[in-house]
Amino acid sequence: MTAVDAVLFDLDDTLVEYRRSTVEVLDAAFERAGVDPFFAVEAYHERFDEFAKTADTIEELRTACFAAIADERGRDPADGEAVAAAYAEERDQANVDPLPGARAAVDALAADHRLGLVSNGTPGMQRTKLTAAGLEDAFEVTVFGGAEVPPKPDPAPFERALTELGASPERAVHVGNSASTDVAGAHAAGLRSVWLRRGAEGDAAAPTPEPHHVVASPGALTDPPWR
Repeated sequence: MTAVDAVLFDLDDTLVEYRRSTVEVLDAAFERAGVDPFFAVEAYHERFDEFAKTADTIEELRTACFAAIADERGRDPADGEAVAAAYAEERDQANVDPLPGARAAVDALAADHRLGLVSNGTPGMQRTKLTAAGLEDAFEVTVFGGAEVPPKPDPAPFERALTELGASPERAVHVGNSASTDVAGAHAAGLRSVWLRRGAEGDAAAPTPEPHHVVASPGALTDPPWR
């Protein structure tokens, strides 16, 4: 198998995680806004990439997304906008922790790999998380899908990262926790995939598409499975 000299990482739930879950923050937003809950967090996640293509900030994304969800459910879009404003007040992008082993894995791989970050989300939001987790200096290249280029699983963010690193897809892997965006996007761009089995998708016995490698934690990457 061809040697690997470049590693791309996803960010959310691959290297960092919020101290408060999205479910907790959404519940608090409905209460703060004085609006009875009319959608679950899954509806937000399902529509996220759709609105990431046009929003300049995460606040704009949520406002448009929540208003659209309200409208399609027969609610006043203003209810969705109120919940989005309350969500912004509840969510602190700096309130994150690195996943156990994340820094050790990044440092170990940096010794003999070029490293890049390919993450969906607005640059300000994602850079705040990187700084809060102590990872702001970990990557030579950062590409934010949905802001600078189409979001994952489109191959564009992977292709941009590899171009900036001077790396080829045949000699690169991408690490991420989502089969639908990270694994599928890596395959579309010609990279090998490393799926981090955690969260809701981690319960899948056979994720689709099937990744080339599976790890249980970021720390496992100190001994890379592609070697």
